[in-house]
Amino acid sequence: QPVGEVVRSSIETAPATLKSNEMNVVLSSIRFLKELVSSLTSLSLESLDDAQRDAISSVIAVIEHAVQTDVIATAITSTCAGISPREVIEPLTNLMRVILTLSQWSAIEASVSAAIDCGQFQLGDEAKSVAFETFKVCTESEYVSANFEKMILVMWEMHQNDDTGSIAGGEA
Repeated sequence: QPVGEVVRSSIETAPATLKSNEMNVVLSSIRFLKELVSSLTSLSLESLDDAQRDAISSVIAVIEHAVQTDVIATAITSTCAGISPREVIEPLTNLMRVILTLSQWSAIEASVSAAIDCGQFQLGDEAKSVAFETFKVCTESEYVSANFEKMILVMWEMHQNDDTGSIAGGEA
């Protein structure tokens, strides 16, 4: 179980590391999370005995819960509300893409809603609605559209214009 504890600890601190001011910490955390989530899609528990399966299953449940709540919410807020530096938008979007592919809408709906309604998203209700619906469609499709990355980047860019007053509170 020590490996499980290391993974649990790492996954619990992931949202904080995604907000770090240290670019290397953020990028390393994104790579770790992306690989971890990707590995869940190819993991087979069939060759394990019951005790091993139970031990691994509890760790998988912790990982899935964390990425479908805190991690996805942090990634959405950081990108869509324009908080993260430009250099991490593509890696964060790729992480979200992997999480969306793994997830059922019911598992992430509340987190997506909370992230979009966090108060830092300044593009208006219509843009919130479009973003919310896009995340929903991504979980219901077998693949995430290439337009997803473009939408995230456009929202990030629009938030960068926030200080001029020309975009803030407007509709996208």
